[in-house]
Amino acid sequence: MNKTIKNITLALFMAGLGTAALPAGAQETRAERVKVLEQLKRSDSLVTSTTQSALMLPRALEKLELPPLSVFLDAVVENATVKRAQSEVEEIKNEYRIQRRDWWNFFSVNGSYTYGRYNLLADNSDEFTPIYQSAMTSTQHNFYIGASMRIPFGDIINRRLKLKKHRYDIEQLQYTQEEVMEERRLKVLEAYNEVTEQLATIKAKSESAALYNAQMQISENDFVQGKIDIITLSLERARRSAAVVNYEQARVQLHNSIILLEMLTNVKIIKD
Repeated sequence: MNKTIKNITLALFMAGLGTAALPAGAQETRAERVKVLEQLKRSDSLVTSTTQSALMLPRALEKLELPPLSVFLDAVVENATVKRAQSEVEEIKNEYRIQRRDWWNFFSVNGSYTYGRYNLLADNSDEFTPIYQSAMTSTQHNFYIGASMRIPFGDIINRRLKLKKHRYDIEQLQYTQEEVMEERRLKVLEAYNEVTEQLATIKAKSESAALYNAQMQISENDFVQGKIDIITLSLERARRSAAVVNYEQARVQLHNSIILLEMLTNVKIIKD
């Protein structure tokens, strides 16, 4: 974009100063002066078409109205860097909650339950009867419930220090989050101020270019009438070219600043 502006600047100045190379005798008659002026206008048309093709920018940038600064500052929280910092804070907060509840690990409850039919075999005998087996079948419910407590002295003693460490981690991440948001807000503020300043200056440059264009029409008419010579016309064209160059450069800079502000905040400024 800067290279394009340099090429346009050179073309505009060549269009404004190129007439100075014409000899003074080239405007001795009205017809010759009209012919010279037509050549100059063709050169202006070429430069204008080159400028429009090189700069595909909205023409109404100087009429743009920015939303309030608060809109852009509030949009900072939607930035990916800020969201990542917020996510890190939430993650460490969850770890802190888990650490505070780890005392439940000191206790445990266990139990069991069984149900089914059982076959019991028994050997029977007496002094008159040989050994024989007997069987008994029954349906039974068996259950067991118990509780236990474990006392890890190391965990109990270090519990307070672990909780304090998690609190410090949360505070540090919160400070980091605030730093990220503050840095992003400063960048947004700088971009917003730059756009505001450029909007104020581009209006003046637009009016200056329009004024020189009007003055150029008067000077061209005076040249055709023979009231001014080619040197005076060249100086007027050089002033007009400088004003147009300043205006086009201001438009490019303003457009780039607006795009930067949109990228920082994801707030659409230039409507399609």
